Amino acid sequence: MISFGRHICNDFNIAIEKEWIISNRKGSFASSTILMTNTRKHHGLLVAKYPGIDNRIVVFPNCDEDVEIAGHIYNISTHKYRETVYPKGYSHLESFTLKDDVVTMLFLIDNVRLKKDIFLMKDSNTVVVTYTVLTPNSYAKLHVKPFIAFREAEHLIREMGIFDANINVISNEKISIQPYMNIPPAYIYNPDKSEFKLEGVWYRDFFYMREGQSGFESIEDLYNIGIFSLDIEYNSPKSIIFSTDELANYNSEHLRREYKKQIKKSKDICRDAGACVRDDDYRNDVQELIVAAESFVIEDNEKMPMVVAGYPWPHYIWFRDTFAALPGLFLVLKKFDEAKLILTEAIKYEKNGLLPLNMTINKKEIKYTSVDTTLWFFFALYKYLEYTKDYSLIDRNGDFFKRLTFIIQKHVEGTDFNIHMTDDGLLYAGYPGLQLTWMDTKVGGTTPTARQGKAVEVNALWYNTLKIMEYICKHNGEAVMAADYSKMAGVTYNSFNEKFWDEEADCLYDCIEDGFKDNSVRPNQILAISLPFMLIDDSDKREKIMNTIIKELYTSFGLRTLSNMNSNFKSRYDGSQGARDSAAHQGTVWAWTTGHFVTAYLKTYGRGKESIDFIETVYEPIFEHLKTAGLGTVSEMFDGNFPYNARGRISHAWAVAELLRSYLEDYSSVNEKE
Repeated sequence: MISFGRHICNDFNIAIEKEWIISNRKGSFASSTILMTNTRKHHGLLVAKYPGIDNRIVVFPNCDEDVEIAGHIYNISTHKYRETVYPKGYSHLESFTLKDDVVTMLFLIDNVRLKKDIFLMKDSNTVVVTYTVLTPNSYAKLHVKPFIAFREAEHLIREMGIFDANINVISNEKISIQPYMNIPPAYIYNPDKSEFKLEGVWYRDFFYMREGQSGFESIEDLYNIGIFSLDIEYNSPKSIIFSTDELANYNSEHLRREYKKQIKKSKDICRDAGACVRDDDYRNDVQELIVAAESFVIEDNEKMPMVVAGYPWPHYIWFRDTFAALPGLFLVLKKFDEAKLILTEAIKYEKNGLLPLNMTINKKEIKYTSVDTTLWFFFALYKYLEYTKDYSLIDRNGDFFKRLTFIIQKHVEGTDFNIHMTDDGLLYAGYPGLQLTWMDTKVGGTTPTARQGKAVEVNALWYNTLKIMEYICKHNGEAVMAADYSKMAGVTYNSFNEKFWDEEADCLYDCIEDGFKDNSVRPNQILAISLPFMLIDDSDKREKIMNTIIKELYTSFGLRTLSNMNSNFKSRYDGSQGARDSAAHQGTVWAWTTGHFVTAYLKTYGRGKESIDFIETVYEPIFEHLKTAGLGTVSEMFDGNFPYNARGRISHAWAVAELLRSYLEDYSSVNEKE
């Protein structure tokens, strides 16, 4: 549970920085700040993923609400407009709580306490908003004015002179709305048959602060369809339901009971993983991370699991993130069946020895411009086999195994984007202007982190891929093939240790290209230690690498993407799109690196008390972060220097997954494998 009192809720500038997001298996979500003041174009009471539409649609952005008590009107909403904050309903807000993915706001108005709670059904694009008077012998009349948008999440709308919301009053309990024929209708359900009056009006000049700070379009007009008036007596809650679905049963108590069953599944996962039975200082934090991990797993139209890279954007499936995050999102939580489906479905997209970088949720557009995504697949596969011992998946007579061998063959011979193994056993990728590693931003046609050639983490992954194929072939009884992969891995190992060691800096070069060795100190080198098959067996070298990383890259929220001692270091990820892209991999901290840092640290320094004490200091700032930006989850990035402001997506799958994996797999003994 995460909760804030008046000291936070009544300070607009602090409260506006705290965002919540709750999602479902459909790929939809509800999200705002703890004041219900939208600061992003992606915020909304219901941001829905419709079947057949790639992007999410902001259907119901918010509501305007006022309470009538003893003839006096009190507005409990807080909106940020271009020129002002109005009304200032946050002055009535006593507390905000997020528990079990239910948002609860408690208002005190003229000695009457009013509770508002919001939850999103896990199996339906349905948001239930319920209001309850908690003060005995009290009564309030609540006026709720819903806004509609029906726009793609990336675009804003302005007032239209001619606008027809196409509202159809089906009954006094159900209203359909369909302003655009290319977007299916949505519904407002009125289960308590509260009085409503339809009188459309535009509210102008909402200002989305986060978009303005990023240099994006930030002003929007929203259309209010009318007013719902709810007569609320003590302990007699009234609800309004927002949905894109035709509900057979929209009784609010029925929906609440169904929701409790759905959220219990998350608690069961926590229990089964062992994290919810441990009695330690971090139990609640780990539980929050498990709930966050569940939020990234959605289902396609065939009920196949997919992983969204983060919230509130994008609407793409990123395979690199999926594979790298698979151990933390699935395996440490014992969700083995879903992990297997992810692997077996992903390999179907193999093309010329490569797996996709990304594709739209509806699988309409697929891109393959990545050298490391396919290698991360082998990492995920090995971890799956390590946890499950399910060697039937890689049976030597199956298509799955044949595809694995074909992938290696194509990497050795050469495939798209100049990806090929060179004579020294190292993997080369790219050509000028094309970025294929995870450091792939472009700024005005330039590549701040080009990394063409032999990148350090790519070759750490490549070595692991060869060792994993050796491991698989041994289990398949393919002794000759196992020996061949072992020999290839040996060549890679020797070349890596010979060519990537930077004697002067006591760490690894970041990239090698045609005789040039890039000595930029970056976090990529940590994979040479953290991955299952280490490339750095020399303990002295491992310690030197870790000492350099701790000195130049380590922060409270992960590793900097570039040493702060480098002249190209950028301390802040802010400003224009170009400025942010320039900083993304030139000093900005990425939270996912924390997990690999923990693994590498314990491999290097052992699991003694001093090491464990240090690792606890690694986790503590991030656990505290669960209460500061995206509530209950982990941000994608942070500034590279103090005060290390959270940046990027407010909830990042790879970051959450690596924290869970490293905590349950490395720090804790909960998931020790037999």
